[in-house]
Amino acid sequence: MKQFLAKSSVALFVTCMFSATALLASEPGQDEPHWGYEGVAGPEKWGSLKSGHKVCGEGERQSPIDIKPSQAVQGKTLDDIFVHYTDAPLNIVNNGHTIQVNSDGHSKAVIGGKEFSLVQFHFHEGSEHTVDGKRHPMELHLVHQSEVGELAVIGVFMDIGEPNEAIKTIFDNMPTQAGEQKIDDSIKINATDLLPDRRGYYHYLGSLTTPPCTQIVEWYVMKEPITISEAQHEQYRKLYKGTYRPTQELGKRKLLHK
Repeated sequence: MKQFLAKSSVALFVTCMFSATALLASEPGQDEPHWGYEGVAGPEKWGSLKSGHKVCGEGERQSPIDIKPSQAVQGKTLDDIFVHYTDAPLNIVNNGHTIQVNSDGHSKAVIGGKEFSLVQFHFHEGSEHTVDGKRHPMELHLVHQSEVGELAVIGVFMDIGEPNEAIKTIFDNMPTQAGEQKIDDSIKINATDLLPDRRGYYHYLGSLTTPPCTQIVEWYVMKEPITISEAQHEQYRKLYKGTYRPTQELGKRKLLHK
């Protein structure tokens, strides 16, 4: 993913964390346990698995959160999100935790008045963010990085309803084995097709939702969900299910909305 590397060390750090190899499960026999979503390496243990993961258990700006609309404050200075996503060749990887679609570096977005490049997007079975305690069937995360390494993630809830053609293209081409990648220049994906028509959102300062849980993310969670069919949901669940981190305390942070 060299095209996403910025000059600063922060940008290098962020890009490496989101590379396919950084997210692959450890091979049996390696010294350090690898994180997962259940058991002895589940979310409640992430902070103690490695020294570099302590913030997972000690951080005060962790994600995801339970969004309470009644407590969200109107963000008078929040800008609309403008996306300029382009058709990109299919580049999809099964990284051992999720299905991740890598961008080709040409898709851009203006978020919070700044320009970001779309790095990749991926899925969680069982939404990571909840709304008044309600968990949606799935959640999509579109990961964006600025030239100086700032990270902005757009979260999109996925509910059961009408089938989604863009999701069909992705799910029909999902590699089934961890570490497997599929690149097909004849298949084009445009991430615009994964966004809801109305772009109202909740905004807060948070973190990565997987180890090392680094607190460098500005979150923009769409209010309106997109839909997938029950069959599409089950298609994904055959590979991954229950891949969400439990919600974290909002604490003293502000939850804004637009």
